[in-house]
Amino acid sequence: MSIDEKTAVLEAWTQERSAALRSLRRPTDRPRAGQPLVLAPSWMVTTTPSGGLALLRDHEVVVVDGTIDAVRPQTGSVDQRVDLGGQLLLPGLISMHSHVAGGTATRGYVEGNLTPMSRGAELRQGRQFLHAMVMLDDLDSEDLDVMTGLNLVEILRGGCTTQVEMSKSLKQMQSYVRVARELGVRGYPSGAVPGMKRILPIWKRGEDDTVLFDSVDETLAEIAENLAYARTVDGVDDGRILPMMAPATNAVHTPETYAAMKEAAGALHGLHIHLQAGYGRAPQPDTVALNRLWGLDEVPWLDSLGIFDGSVRVFGAHLLGIDFARDLPILAGDHFTFANCPSGTGAGVTPAQWPWPEALGAGVNSGIGLDTHSNDYVENLKLAVIYGRIRADFLGDTTPVPLVRPSVWTAVEAATLSAARGLGRPDLGRIEVGAKADFTSIDVTGPLVGVGTVPREPLNHLLYAHGSSVRNVMTDGHWQVRDGVVMDVDEAQLLRRAGAVVARMWDAMDAADAFMDQPTEDLVPAALCG
Repeated sequence: MSIDEKTAVLEAWTQERSAALRSLRRPTDRPRAGQPLVLAPSWMVTTTPSGGLALLRDHEVVVVDGTIDAVRPQTGSVDQRVDLGGQLLLPGLISMHSHVAGGTATRGYVEGNLTPMSRGAELRQGRQFLHAMVMLDDLDSEDLDVMTGLNLVEILRGGCTTQVEMSKSLKQMQSYVRVARELGVRGYPSGAVPGMKRILPIWKRGEDDTVLFDSVDETLAEIAENLAYARTVDGVDDGRILPMMAPATNAVHTPETYAAMKEAAGALHGLHIHLQAGYGRAPQPDTVALNRLWGLDEVPWLDSLGIFDGSVRVFGAHLLGIDFARDLPILAGDHFTFANCPSGTGAGVTPAQWPWPEALGAGVNSGIGLDTHSNDYVENLKLAVIYGRIRADFLGDTTPVPLVRPSVWTAVEAATLSAARGLGRPDLGRIEVGAKADFTSIDVTGPLVGVGTVPREPLNHLLYAHGSSVRNVMTDGHWQVRDGVVMDVDEAQLLRRAGAVVARMWDAMDAADAFMDQPTEDLVPAALCG
């Protein structure tokens, strides 16, 4: 391809949006330029002068041209006004880790797996969600956009306005960007390198490291291709799309490819990584491979490469199998954010395994991530508290490092202020003058969540809430959900179209014996003591 042809392709990428989503659009009214919009909730979460969280009762927010113009006691003004009585107004919630296209293709398929992090039960073969992630790359662009679209619509319905997205390939990243632009969400997308079409032989190579070294040239080329695309969409749509780079997993990289990845990330908005080499029972293959090749565990190896030197922002999911006393001080620097993903690996598959209490105790900046299977941010916020408390309560008398027993306040801060801090965005994650008009309102008064009257302590009611409790969502002053209804897209038609794609994928997976039988329960025998 000539330079002119490559330039034409890059220009086309910049303008590219999702035709599949556009065909499902519904016309909606947008605020007129300069016209104030007043939001009047019963409660709102705002910030204190010292930078913490605070609750305000019977205040209102004035939005002008996508920015917060005022926060004031309710006045009953005659401006365009939206009554949010009985609702809690939050800053738009931020997910620090996602693989958006894969959610609906894997939900309901992996929940019977026995995580290798469990102790005592006999290990057995589980269902591989990566099977579906590979198949997504085989879809044409229209079907892939439909899958991405349904998941992003679900994410919006769950109150999440910003995603730090690690798509599983450049193709899936391009789909995310097309759909995110059509829906007006705020995204920090990256395409994992190597992508799904290349990663598995390298990752599952066993002890044959020639496979890794033979892959270096292709990986470097893939890094360059991802960077070239990222530059074409960097800052589009008033800065809502800000790309990053993402090494798929660390055992498939060498110092040479990681140096190229870090350099590319420095030209963009960060490096999005997995820290999961310790996932499973010893000997963990990734940890064995890293020590065989480089003589170091995962975090020390990355530290030796300068990944945590503060020159790029790093966002790391999971922290599975790390050495807390050794590794957490490394990660407590200003440029690292931990993505705690309570539904990672599937709902209930890896409960309370995420070391969020330890990370908080070490002062590691932390956010909450949706990961793959659950797009309900409110549910994940609640699970972060529950799993964090389980972990703190059961490990508290044996922990080698300090733990923080999280509250709902801790989780809300992680979902807003801490996430925005990691992104270096003082205009996100807060309701204050000058911040972006990104909001989520949640019913804290109605059945199952509230008690029929405006609550005295509304954050506690989030522990009974869920995605269906989200009533309104706004990004950059544009309504995306109003009164529980997605504004811009025919959601029912999108669900039908995505369902047809999933049905075809699952039929193919079933033919490949991916739906292996699983027991209804696993026996954990009594431990032999003494």
